[in-house]
Amino acid sequence: MSIKRPLPPAAWVIDRDDPAFPRSLSEDPKPPVRIFGVGDAELLADGRARVGMVGARRCTSYGRDIARRFGRELSAAGVSVVSGLALGVDGAAHEGALQAIGGAPPIGVVASGLDVVYPNAHLRLWDSVAELGCLISEAAFGTIPDSWRFPERNRIIAALSDIIVVVEAHPASGTRHTVDAAIARGVPVMAVPGPVGSSASEGANQLLREGCAPVCEIDDVLTALGLERCAAEQYVDPRQPPEPGDDQILAALDWAPTGLDTLLRRTGLGPGQITAALYRLLAAGWARCTDGWWERIAAPGAP
Repeated sequence: MSIKRPLPPAAWVIDRDDPAFPRSLSEDPKPPVRIFGVGDAELLADGRARVGMVGARRCTSYGRDIARRFGRELSAAGVSVVSGLALGVDGAAHEGALQAIGGAPPIGVVASGLDVVYPNAHLRLWDSVAELGCLISEAAFGTIPDSWRFPERNRIIAALSDIIVVVEAHPASGTRHTVDAAIARGVPVMAVPGPVGSSASEGANQLLREGCAPVCEIDDVLTALGLERCAAEQYVDPRQPPEPGDDQILAALDWAPTGLDTLLRRTGLGPGQITAALYRLLAAGWARCTDGWWERIAAPGAP
């Protein structure tokens, strides 16, 4: 659902014939007539490296953790993260970018008017991106997010990006619109490998089969951009180590939802022993349980 609210007082509009209109959009095969924005308009034309991070709305904790981590590391390396502020991977990428103290400003591209927040769960994220970076749309103020506007929005993400990184994508995912738009514009597409058998990673793994370069660490993206990581991030996991013997269960646990029968098969342990270990891992912050399915999780802010 969307939320209609008063127009931000600092909103601006740039027409295509305005000298301030971003060159990457004015020279696009399908340029917007005008751009509506909130935040620093100069971010669209300042020459800073930009990476579009896109992926599944219904992502796994693996995809969310990777998107958040890569968004933070890209921003810390001076690369602006461009994304659509959708649920799942898009939002997680911007959450990560906002975690980087002194990092590159993020750029959000939305499919509705800037006074119509969609999804409404991302109201604060919209405001944070606009405050610390730039939030734009080609839709006029008051425009609701009709479904056809999202593929149109995706072409702008592709046009503004030097590289597109796909974190997770289901079969026939809308992420493919962004990928196709990037390929049509000569923008390289990279993909994060995902667990074999996970529907959420099927689209990204298909891109790898099609010849897209893999992203296993953020250095893969920085190398493709011709950049280097400025400094290694220092991070200490705040969680207590798993209790003796529980590390075997943790190692058998996927980043995608995993059933108890799978853990029984992988470990050879009894159901009572596995269940007790899982609840200890849950209490310590190493795992989560949703409707009887277990999955491994990263620590908050983990690199």
